[in-house]
Amino acid sequence: MTSDPRPLAEGDPRRISGYLLTGVLGAGGQGVVYLGRTPQGRPVAVKTLHARLAGDAEARERFLREAAIAARVAAFCTARVLDAGVEDGRPYLVSEYVAGPSLEGLVARDGPRAGGGLDRLAITTLTALQAIHRAGVVHRDLKPSNVIMGPEGPVVIDFGIARVLEQSTTGSGLVGTPAYLSPELLNGDPAGTASDVFAWAATMVYAATGHRAFPGAVTAVVLNAIMTRDPDLTGVPGHLRALLAACLAKDPASRPAVAGLLTALTQERSLPGPRAALPRRRLVRALAAGAVVAAVPAAYGLVSLFSPGATVPFGSLVREPVAGRQKWILSVALSLLNNRPVVVSGGYDGTLAVADLATGAPVGAALLGHRGPVWSVATGRLPGGPFAVSGGSDGTVRVWDLTTGTPLLRPLTGHRASVESVAVGRLGARPVAASGSSDGTVRVWDLTNGAPVGAPAEDHASWVLAVAVGRLGDRPVVASGGHDGAVLVSDLATGARMAGRARAHRGPVESMTVGQVGDRPVAISGGGDGDHTVRVWDLATAAPVGAPLAGHRSWALGLAAGELPGGRAVAVSGGYRDETVRVWDLAAGKQLGGPFLGHRGLIESVAVGLLDDRPVAVSGGDDGKVRVWSLEAPYPPATG
Repeated sequence: MTSDPRPLAEGDPRRISGYLLTGVLGAGGQGVVYLGRTPQGRPVAVKTLHARLAGDAEARERFLREAAIAARVAAFCTARVLDAGVEDGRPYLVSEYVAGPSLEGLVARDGPRAGGGLDRLAITTLTALQAIHRAGVVHRDLKPSNVIMGPEGPVVIDFGIARVLEQSTTGSGLVGTPAYLSPELLNGDPAGTASDVFAWAATMVYAATGHRAFPGAVTAVVLNAIMTRDPDLTGVPGHLRALLAACLAKDPASRPAVAGLLTALTQERSLPGPRAALPRRRLVRALAAGAVVAAVPAAYGLVSLFSPGATVPFGSLVREPVAGRQKWILSVALSLLNNRPVVVSGGYDGTLAVADLATGAPVGAALLGHRGPVWSVATGRLPGGPFAVSGGSDGTVRVWDLTTGTPLLRPLTGHRASVESVAVGRLGARPVAASGSSDGTVRVWDLTNGAPVGAPAEDHASWVLAVAVGRLGDRPVVASGGHDGAVLVSDLATGARMAGRARAHRGPVESMTVGQVGDRPVAISGGGDGDHTVRVWDLATAAPVGAPLAGHRSWALGLAAGELPGGRAVAVSGGYRDETVRVWDLAAGKQLGGPFLGHRGLIESVAVGLLDDRPVAVSGGDDGKVRVWSLEAPYPPATG
């Protein structure tokens, strides 16, 4: 609840029920929050469901159910719910408006909290969490920006992604702000009260020090730190250090409960032991769909490839290309194997090869099984370790254990022709793969047992050449591009079409990925013969975002999305015949610097990741060599 709302824009309502709307306080994946006034002139916050979701009976029911649950939360230390209902088919929720800066803004402006003020902040926010949990709610997005430093003390806000506790313990998507997500949520496990305890402790570290408990310039590094590293408690006062360290334990069963924390803070007692022990689980980061995590598998690389203190200029090769075992590379994807960043490549010879990203040296034996070219490879992680999914001209989808180099499942069959593209994601706790084929269908596979999920999507008029998996709020979706030039968005679970644009390109759509421009999830497509542009689409509506990105003189066959340090969203594309790799600033809608030159032949595929905690682009083509390019700052100006 910011005290500085932006003005209403064209299309924003001016009144909801009896409440006059005067500004916009914020927007998210499910709704918009407006600043309003009651008929008596009292300021209130009015949250409405997005118009695109208002027609969804399930979304309306969930919104109103959450409003009813939120109304049960005790009013102290939280923004009290005042009213809820439906206006012109759109549900709304009204809560008290708390004027004041967020904790995040206050620390950024005035510095860390200290002394009694810090202790009061810790106790007040814990008391609010206790009230929330007693109402049967898990907040799931507690963070400094959701703590408002109001005139009467701190107030916890934003139950927009909270769920009824009973629902939260049956399944969970990757929902929340990365720097404050607990390891179990990153692992795809259910959200519980211990997840809020973790987020509370991370928020208190920021309040006490001004830095995050798990720092990092890009999301991938932050997620890696949460999963594998100790929190940075530098600057935390001594009387809070052990308490916050216990709350930031990787295992949720080892974290103290809220009641025990309050006792320790208010009665100056030592921290009580953890809650009743739960079965320990291996905490491994599970795959989450979308560009936000596209770079994560390579983010764990700790190889000292870059010289200490030295900068490899943007667009320069990080190392000399090394000829691998494949004479023609058709697809590349990044992963982590035995604590080393690796590149997994699919070859024209029907093999998958794994190589050390830092050196290019082969890792293990080639993965054999496809009878013909491997057109597409995607990677992810299961509790047992990293895996790869491949699609080939033999019409099969295959799943590989990268640790052992053996198949995880029997070949997945069902397509009647070549599998042109594969992508990985999750449906609740289940890892899945999506595949697009020249038989005109998109299929989804359960990677726990190889069974098909839902019915094949058959909306394309001809070959499906590219697929990518993303999320719209809590809903996983698959974006696909076809030889017919269409870009379509379908429900990942059912195959039902959600949005689409016929003739999105003036030729085939050769490549697809998903990303984020500000708060907007987007699909990104690359054009083939007759249209060599990269285009950006709103993932919810398939409406174009900005102008086409032009520069390639050949098909944009390789395409990947990522985020550079500083939060700059980019897409990286490879020109099939023009031998260039290009980087596009998605917010500016322009090319970032000039083309990367060095390929001698066709470029088939690109990926984005991190090497030694520095951003890189990776490309592969018909010369059998993988090239690794620096995306390190300082960045050149965006042009075009």
